[in-house]
Amino acid sequence: MTFPVSRRIAGRVLLTAIAAVAVTATSAVAGTGGIDSGGVPGGGGGTTTDPGEGVFPVRAKHTYGDGLGAGRGHDGQDLMARCGKPIVSVYSGRVQMVDTHSSAGNYVVIDGSGKLQDTVYMHLQSRASVRKGQKVAAGEEIGLVGDTGNASACHLHFEIWSNPGYYEGGSPVDPERYLRAWDRKR
Repeated sequence: MTFPVSRRIAGRVLLTAIAAVAVTATSAVAGTGGIDSGGVPGGGGGTTTDPGEGVFPVRAKHTYGDGLGAGRGHDGQDLMARCGKPIVSVYSGRVQMVDTHSSAGNYVVIDGSGKLQDTVYMHLQSRASVRKGQKVAAGEEIGLVGDTGNASACHLHFEIWSNPGYYEGGSPVDPERYLRAWDRKR
């Protein structure tokens, strides 16, 4: 025996199924972390750190550019400054990656070692002055402001990633409130 199903109910069932697949797919992509991951803007999760614990990353006159999202899946905050100005680590940690990427240019990832978030510094003028595996202190120079990769002007693109981290499946955290708090302390 068959029971009649209205088009309206059938449509809702189909839309619900499609939405469930979309949510699952989005979660899988967002959880991959890393460059070009298409992470979820404003994503949280993991441990957050008091903004007062960090150091402002650009040691020069600067302005704020595009922030998280920026209409294009931008996972960080741009800090506009002259090329060649020093960039320092905002937290103590261990250098997880020093590399070059077509979009990020020369970049550095500093692992917060599970107690703090990972931080990412992109568009460095040249290869970072630190090496993979090196321990760095908050305020230690790691590179210079540049315009490498997919950059149209000299700036630091700065990201913070929630635990478990940038490569381990964390999510981007909006760094603007952290940066403004550290900027006021300078």
